[in-house]
Amino acid sequence: MYLSKIRLRNWKAYAQAEFDFPAPGPGQNIILIGARNGYGKTSLFEAIILGMFGRDGLPLIARSPLSAGEGGRLEPYSKFLKKALHRGATAAGWHSCSVYLTFVDDDGEEVEIRRIWHFNSSGEYRPQEEQVHIFKGITHKPVNPTGSQGDARLDWYRDYIARTFLPSSQAVFFLFDGEQVSAFAEHDMAAQVRTGIEGLLGIPILKELAEDLRKYDRARRQGSMDVPDTTIETLEREHDQLKDQLNERRNRFNEIWPKIHKFREQQDQLQRELASYGAGSQAQTQEQMDQRNQHRRAVDDGRAQLEAQLAGDIALALSGRDLRQRLTNRLKSEQVRETWEQGKKQGDSNLEQFLGAVGQGMGAIDPILSPHQYAAVLDTARTAWNQIWNPPPDDCAETWRHPYLGQRERDKVIDRLNELGAPGIVNLLHSIDENEKQLKRVNDELNRTEVIAPTVDKKRAELSSLNDQIGTLNQEIGELRRELDSLDGQIKQKNNELYRLSGKRDQSKPAVRRATRALKVATLVDEIVARAVPNQIRAIEQEMTRAHHAMAHKKDLVARIEIDQETCDVQLLNRDGLDIRNYDLSAGEKQIFTQALISAVSRVSGRRVSDGRGHAAGTAG
Repeated sequence: MYLSKIRLRNWKAYAQAEFDFPAPGPGQNIILIGARNGYGKTSLFEAIILGMFGRDGLPLIARSPLSAGEGGRLEPYSKFLKKALHRGATAAGWHSCSVYLTFVDDDGEEVEIRRIWHFNSSGEYRPQEEQVHIFKGITHKPVNPTGSQGDARLDWYRDYIARTFLPSSQAVFFLFDGEQVSAFAEHDMAAQVRTGIEGLLGIPILKELAEDLRKYDRARRQGSMDVPDTTIETLEREHDQLKDQLNERRNRFNEIWPKIHKFREQQDQLQRELASYGAGSQAQTQEQMDQRNQHRRAVDDGRAQLEAQLAGDIALALSGRDLRQRLTNRLKSEQVRETWEQGKKQGDSNLEQFLGAVGQGMGAIDPILSPHQYAAVLDTARTAWNQIWNPPPDDCAETWRHPYLGQRERDKVIDRLNELGAPGIVNLLHSIDENEKQLKRVNDELNRTEVIAPTVDKKRAELSSLNDQIGTLNQEIGELRRELDSLDGQIKQKNNELYRLSGKRDQSKPAVRRATRALKVATLVDEIVARAVPNQIRAIEQEMTRAHHAMAHKKDLVARIEIDQETCDVQLLNRDGLDIRNYDLSAGEKQIFTQALISAVSRVSGRRVSDGRGHAAGTAG
């Protein structure tokens, strides 16, 4: 399914506008909308988002889409829509604005979403009059619920759009602003991954559902005529206290995490400065001398191997490929001759036995053959026997040139001739050259040691202090994680106790029974949320690695991406298993990571928002 047309009326700077988009083709399934600053790219992007999702799309069009999840506050829906109404609409007698989005599904059939917002004469948004209509096919057949009005009708359309097009929780990975990707790339990788997986699974909706169910449970039990249950009230109070402690620990975790990243950046800077000095401290002089001796030995060993090969393989290699190939062919033909001669010899040893059997058989012929006929039959049999082995095979050698070689020796010679070549010599020369370069580098560093040793020792002391601070913060992070796990377990236990005790009152009051069921479902949703993210991590890892390899300029820099199942911490591992995040990543490399996450979520989700291979629409300045 892909977006083919957008029609706007009285939307922001667009009094009336229409945009057509081409159908996606092989390798071309991204719509990129570009224009100069201030020409309405963001307004068009906002029209697509709110046209599809209405109020649910508001978090997606904020300048920083993660701000709401980090404690920020979103602009009210009504206030945003008031500013979205074209400034000349009210004066011209218009009290509405609209967005029409036309999609084409995989069968080539059009599906159109129309969303219309109404305003009063002062330009204030009228929420009760918001309209959504969906039409299918060339006849524009309406798709709508039967017998539903108001919020129930909007909820039906919300569910239909999520199932047919895309849930709003996943839209950030298919519809995005270029500035948004840049901001997303600067965010912590673990937070990116968790946001991606939670969006993929619809976790935000499930969390909202669990919270709504608990509110329903409390409202029903408080509104019932049942005698107040102080035990349950105490449990609820303890549950809320644990939730407060959990939020407090999470806030502290979020406060420490950026500090660690800042210290790591300083750590990387010091390490780069130390690397630029080389080995400068007196403590490393002996290590460098050991390295120098090691490279010297490697150069000497390489030269010795080269001399040995010059005395053996080189002489044989200089004979030329043509001569070696002819020798190989000759040995193979003699191998065929040996097989042929052995077969013929074995056959000749059985010839007389064969002729005796033929002669014995002719004794039973009636009438009896004459001596001349008898001899003629035997001659014919002998001639036929000899024709089995003559002439010899086409690839059989006519004469023996190397009779001193047996079958095993011939195979060894042929294998040796096939193995012979120059790559081994080239690799050996490369190794000698590389060790000579390293030897020169170590000598240069030793010469610089006396000059830069004091500066290097000072940098090392700063790095040691920084490492201690990072270690302290990492220890606190570890303790916070353990506390968060413990609090999660305690909250789960309180939820179970609330469910158990509420069930005792489930026998008498229907309102309480419904509240208990709601609490039971909320507890089940919590368990699903807790287990859902780890179950998707392996698939996200594989797809992110594939996408990263496809986009990265340095193909061998990241061999694989690994994600911790509990914390979603990310490791970008090279071929040696080292995490390159410990080194400085460029802005482009961070954006490649984010694009790889977007690609992975789109593939793992299985959403077909184009021709089945994933589709994205974006704006760029």
